[in-house]
Amino acid sequence: MYLSFEQLVLLLLLAFILFGPEKLPEYAAKLGRLVAKLRQASQEVVQQVQEQNPLANPPAAPKPLPHAAAEVVSCSQCHRFMAPGFEFCPYCGLALKKKPDSPEAAPSPYPPAVEAGPPQEEAEGIQLLSEADAAAILAVINDAAQAYRGVIPPDCWQEPYMPLEELQQEMAAGVRFWGFGGEGGILGLMGRQDLGEVTLIRHAYVRPEAQRRGLGGRLLAHLLQDVSQPVLVGTWAAATWAISFYQKHGFKLVTPEEKDRLLRTYWNISDRQIETSVVLADDKWFASPPAK
Repeated sequence: MYLSFEQLVLLLLLAFILFGPEKLPEYAAKLGRLVAKLRQASQEVVQQVQEQNPLANPPAAPKPLPHAAAEVVSCSQCHRFMAPGFEFCPYCGLALKKKPDSPEAAPSPYPPAVEAGPPQEEAEGIQLLSEADAAAILAVINDAAQAYRGVIPPDCWQEPYMPLEELQQEMAAGVRFWGFGGEGGILGLMGRQDLGEVTLIRHAYVRPEAQRRGLGGRLLAHLLQDVSQPVLVGTWAAATWAISFYQKHGFKLVTPEEKDRLLRTYWNISDRQIETSVVLADDKWFASPPAK
C-alpha cells in the first residue's frame, strides 16, 4: 500500500488541524507504523495466493531415467566405454565381440578384404585390404607422409606423396596391405612384398592422431608372424623416427655398400632415392644373407 505525495500532504494537514502542532510528531509516527503494517500484511496475502496457485510455481521436471536399451559396452584392451553397435573400438581399434542376442554391428569402415584372414586378424582389429580400399589407403599414406615434408630432400617430395597410379603399380607388383581399422576408417597400415628369397616391409604409415598407441608395432608383428625368409625394410635416411622404430623391433642397419645393392636388387626406385635411403634387416638376414 503506497500513498502519493498529495495524499500524504493532505493527511498531515488534517492531523495538524485536528491535533495541533504539539501532537503532530506523535501521530505522524503512529501513522508511519500503521502504513508499514498494512504494507507487510499486503505482501503476506500476495505470497499466500501465489503459493496456493499451482500455475505460479510449476513442479520441477523429473530427471529422465536411463533408457533400458542404452547399455554401454567396454573394450577389453583399453577398457573405455562406448555405445553398443561398434564393430571396432573407436579408441584403440580392437575388434569388438558381439553378444549372440545383440543387433547387427555397424558395417566395417572399409569394404571387406577379398581374401579372408585367419581368426587372429579379426581379434587384433587388423584386416587384409584390397584394391577396393585404394582410396582409404591413399588417405592414410598421404596424411601420415606429411611428417616427411622438409625432412627428406625437396627433390624427392611430391604432392600428393603417393598418387593413385603409384599405389596401383605397387599392388600390381605384389605389395599387399594390412590395415588397422577404427570408427573413422583405417588408422594405420603396412605393406608386405614377398619376393621368394626375401620379404620386404613396405609403406608403413599411421595417422597422426593414432600414433604412439602401438599400432605400428602390432601391424609389424602381424605381418611377420608367418614369414620364414629374411626380412628387409627400406626407409629414408633422414627419417630417424622410422629407423628407431625398426631398430626397436630387432632390425639392424646394413652397410652403405650393401644398402645400395639391396635397393637396386629388390626395390624399383630412383638413384636419388637410393642415395638418400637406408636398409634395415632382421636377424635371419644377418645369420644367412642370400647369395649375391
